[in-house]
Order: sequence, then C-alpha cells, then structure tokens
Amino acid sequence: MINIFQWRYSFLVIPVILWLSINNAQADTTCTASMSTNTVNISNTITPANANNAEITATLNYSCTNNTESSKYVSVCLGVGNNDNGTSLNPRYLTASNNAKLGFAMTLPDGSFWGEDNDSVYQPPPFFIASNATFTDSVVIKFALLPGFGNTLAMQGVYSNDFSGNHTILTYQSTADSTPIGCETESYQQSQFPFKVQATVVNACKINATSNITLGSHPASATSFKGSNNSAIDMTCTNGAPYNIGLAPSNGNINGQGVMIDTESGTHQLPYQLFSNLTDTIWGNNGNTYDTLTNGLLDRGNGTVQLHTVYVTVPNADVKPASYSDTVTVNVNY
Repeated sequence: MINIFQWRYSFLVIPVILWLSINNAQADTTCTASMSTNTVNISNTITPANANNAEITATLNYSCTNNTESSKYVSVCLGVGNNDNGTSLNPRYLTASNNAKLGFAMTLPDGSFWGEDNDSVYQPPPFFIASNATFTDSVVIKFALLPGFGNTLAMQGVYSNDFSGNHTILTYQSTADSTPIGCETESYQQSQFPFKVQATVVNACKINATSNITLGSHPASATSFKGSNNSAIDMTCTNGAPYNIGLAPSNGNINGQGVMIDTESGTHQLPYQLFSNLTDTIWGNNGNTYDTLTNGLLDRGNGTVQLHTVYVTVPNADVKPASYSDTVTVNVNY
C-alpha cells in the first residue's frame, strides 16, 4: 500500500502597520528683522533750501526666539548692501526715473555709516534667551541727504533706492554657553528685511534777500531820470522750476506805477514806474498765479542763486525838495 500524503500550503499574512510621525522641522533659534516702515521717506518737500541736510530716523526692529528647552546665547549682525551699483557708504544715492541722483547716507547711533562689511554692520552684544522665550530689541538709523554731491541741482521728481532681496542681511547664530560669538563663525543662519528709502523734490522758490534801489540826488527841474539795482532780488528756485515775479508798489497799482512819499512830512508825492529791462518793459503785478500774472518777469530756476535787476524811472522831479521813498513787495509765483 502506498500512502500518499498531500501537503497543503497556506500563507499567513500578518499585517504590519508602519507608524510615521511627521513634525515641522524648526531651528534651535530663529531671528527676524524689519524696518519700522516699509518706505523710509526722508521728505516729500525737498528744495534747494534743504537738499543738503533733510533727514529722518527710522527704527530697525529685530527679534530672536529660542525654540529649545535649554537657554541660548545669540549673536546677530544687521547689514545693508548697495543697490546703486556702487560700494560707497558716503554717499549712497537715491535715483529718479531720469537717472538723476540725490546723495544720502544711513548712519548708526555711534555716527558710523551703516553697511554690510565687518566694520559697518550693526552688531549688538550677544544676548541671553531663556528656553522657549523671545528676545526683541531695536536700533535707530538716521537717513540724511548730504552736502557736496549736487543735491541742490536736483529737478522735480521722486528719488528712491530699494533695498530688497539680498541687499539686506540679518545673520545670526546661537550657542549654549556665554562665549561671545561673531556673525559668521561656525554655523550661522540668515534672513532679509527689505525696505525702501525715498525723497521727493518739489518745485519751490525762496527769496534770499532784497536790496534797495537808490536813485540819488536830483534837482527839482530834472525830468525822466532812471535808476537800477543789479541785485535787487536775490533768490533760489528748484532746478528747472518755472517762475513769474511780480512787483507791487505800496499803492497797490498792478502796473508797477508807484508813488514815493517824502520822508519828512509824508504829504508830498513823487511818481515812479518799475521796469524789467532797459527797453522799458513794464514790471507789475496784475495776477496772483504763474499763469495769470502777465506783466511779471518770467524765468526758470537752476538750483543756485539768481539775481534780478529792477529798473526805476521817475518821469518828473518837479516836486518839493525832500527825501522820497516807497516799499515794493516782491511776489514770486511758481
């Protein structure tokens, strides 16, 4: 007899459950920084009068968080590079759409210029952060236009410099001991804090000084004598700014026909006429805007001092002998 045994095979399937825990990876220490305003606006009214000294301050805030159960000592460096194709910190430049420039600088509290090199970054002393705590601090930065770089010659427009991307850098690192550490020694991390610096040049005029027109002494029989002053009006206007000057005698005559009064009794009068040139073009004040003043003197600013000559004609001196004078008001419309 032959016994035949048949083996039955079966597979035991044992389910294996794989547990996968996914957590957000987080650095031991994280630091961020930001300027108190996204756009540091030095001024909306830059003119030749303040183009060399307008300034403002902004606060650069920074914060570091210790994400561990042990205390940390943290070192940070806050630097800003150049975004104007240059390497100078004094000046940097704000640029307009026509590539015109304004020289400016960013200054740290100790008076040094703020930059990105080891000797120009802002590096406060290392600070202590307890476990799972946050440290915050700030530094005040001065933004100022600078003399000596042609700022007074700037024409009307918005000038800016955008410090975005890698033009700003916050470098930081942490250690468990209190040994002072630098910004880029051993292992370190970085982040950015973008901001923009801006200034707006506007058309404006300033009368720096006026000086008297002295006609001298003349006999009572004299007729139609003239006088002038080559620097009667000393003024400065924004480069390219059109302006219109009106002259108003004290009697309010809009066509420059004034009257001088004797300085002794105040009762005798001596008429005169104001002119803007030797060809006897009447200089008056028949309008109070650039467009409505049609008998004024038209000119255009260049960012520097401009002198204007005023001519005076006395048609007849047949009056009581005395000293005569009048006050003329200068109105500049731009």
